[in-house]
Amino acid sequence: MKNIRTVALDKRLEKRLLEFMSRDRVSHFYALYDLQHLRDKALAWAALSEDEVVGYLLEYDRRILYMRGARGCEIPLLQNSGLTEALFNIETHHLPSVKSLFELVEPADKITEGQVTTFATMKATRLSFRPLIRHRVRELNKDRAPALADLLGITPEQALGFFRGSAFGLFKGNKLVSYAASPETLEDLAIIRGVFTAPDERNQGCSKSVCSLLVSRLLDEGKDVILYVSKDNAAAIKVYREIGFKNTGHFFFGFTAKRRN
Repeated sequence: MKNIRTVALDKRLEKRLLEFMSRDRVSHFYALYDLQHLRDKALAWAALSEDEVVGYLLEYDRRILYMRGARGCEIPLLQNSGLTEALFNIETHHLPSVKSLFELVEPADKITEGQVTTFATMKATRLSFRPLIRHRVRELNKDRAPALADLLGITPEQALGFFRGSAFGLFKGNKLVSYAASPETLEDLAIIRGVFTAPDERNQGCSKSVCSLLVSRLLDEGKDVILYVSKDNAAAIKVYREIGFKNTGHFFFGFTAKRRN
């Protein structure tokens, strides 16, 4: 692609960029969400070719770089960010250009062998969804932050950040043993993340039950439901398929990298 120029996002350009993103809301979910709801933490640049938007780079919270677009726009876009180290989420064809400017450090998902996690995107709709509920699941609120902190090994203050949107959990006694949430949603689309079951409670249908209640809630709100899952996480993929998630055909790379000197 020739004659790429990049422009910092402003009000005049924003409508055109959002139109570009809305052509594939699954691919651009996080960028759409951040620009609509977390604008104070987001910087964005659009790549233009012959005055047409062909890609963008979104920098979130001075630690995440999220890039989508045509081949050839990567290096011009990355030259706008001043980050020396970042967590990347990119399309697969962007990797060679990113590696020319950044040195890979570690994959986004610890289960990955190698330096780059390949994330597959899966989606559930009313037509595909098959709930499997074998346990009593509760909706969670911020009062449950200490229990979530114990499950995830984080502080209660950190756990409070997991309670945007909808969250569901499964208790055994007073102990939270399985959890899933959808902190970010758009008008027509929600994403599930943070799915976790205590190691000694796995293979008992806990995640299926928790995810089933969460997906049911989101579908009732009129939203399709998506998630990212590492292609190396066979156990999670099996759970999601069994409750009706199907591959969308979107694949992304996730990793941490440092800028080369």
